[in-house]
Amino acid sequence: MKKIALFTALIGAFLNAEVYVYGPGGPAPVLKELASMYEQKSGEKVIITAGPASAWMDEAKAKADIIFSGNSAMMDTFVSKLGGKISAEKIKVLNIREAGIIVRPKNPKKIKNFKDLLRKDVKIMVVNGAGQVGLYEDMALKHGKRENLVALRKNIKVFAPNSKSAVESWNNDPSIDALIIWKHWANTIGKDKAEFVRSGKSSVIYRASEIVVTNDSPNAQSAENFINFIQSKEAQKVWEEKGWIENK
Repeated sequence: MKKIALFTALIGAFLNAEVYVYGPGGPAPVLKELASMYEQKSGEKVIITAGPASAWMDEAKAKADIIFSGNSAMMDTFVSKLGGKISAEKIKVLNIREAGIIVRPKNPKKIKNFKDLLRKDVKIMVVNGAGQVGLYEDMALKHGKRENLVALRKNIKVFAPNSKSAVESWNNDPSIDALIIWKHWANTIGKDKAEFVRSGKSSVIYRASEIVVTNDSPNAQSAENFINFIQSKEAQKVWEEKGWIENK
């Protein structure tokens, strides 16, 4: 009887496994909503911890079943920092996001595309970290026009270390006219404080979120099941609603 009870307890623990997921703040709103949907469907709880890597890295080393990133370079950094906990060959590419320009409500500076950021009267903030290192440079030099970067650099007044810090600065410093960042952050800031302007074909840059199951996960199958769900056709609607590009 004791063996049967122990076996039943082990099966119950497996079926009700908690999957621990860690990564940056950008993809977090999508993954949190999908985690809630997944729990309702499967009964398995997925716990998302998101934000700057410094806030969760130590905990992730001990507990993570899944690691996600905001772009490939970020994931490469996680592979290095987490040692043998994750393997590059197991990484899966999720949805992509578009970089553009967040402006103030009603767009008082009449910014219509990236070229308008080069005007002398525009005060710009960029994110110099958290998967966006060099993003503004890529946008400026996409077609090899050095003069674009020269003009843009003169207008950059704030260098935020990550997207969370950028949002805080945007909310606290109304003198900032434009923020170069991913499209979905306009949803996070809210329509009462931000509008999104596309950078235009000549400057647009895309990056992909990536995800991987850790090598030492005790819940590897549950983790894989969750990743399969967030890539499903049903999940794509949520990605799109949150400002990402739907996978066809």
